[in-house]
Amino acid sequence: MRVYIATKFEKKELVHELASKLKSAGHSLSYDWTTHKPIKPYEENQSTAKLYSENEVQGILDSDIFICIPDKLGHTLFMEIGAALMLKKTRGKPEVYVIGEFNKDSPWYFNPLIKRRDNIEQVIEEIINL
Repeated sequence: MRVYIATKFEKKELVHELASKLKSAGHSLSYDWTTHKPIKPYEENQSTAKLYSENEVQGILDSDIFICIPDKLGHTLFMEIGAALMLKKTRGKPEVYVIGEFNKDSPWYFNPLIKRRDNIEQVIEEIINL
């Protein structure tokens, strides 16, 4: 299965760790945004911001599983989870997970289409058993 992992840019190492575990179980990333260069302020890097956002939308569209690891702060996470949730609602995939200590911080996380889990290990176990 193809997996999209959304979290803060500063948590790239966590994405690498999770991707490695998923890869060893036969899965792959639908898009690896961890290769992006920092481009803030976005206004000064508009063409790169456009390319990155187009690639991320396509990665979400191509995913079978969407994993969101929210944080107290983060701008694009909310857009990414909204896109994944709308795809789940309209076409039945991706499976949408929100994991970690902040998985109760938005009413959207309680949508019946979202699977809230406490930790990455729970999600890996579920994905491996799919």
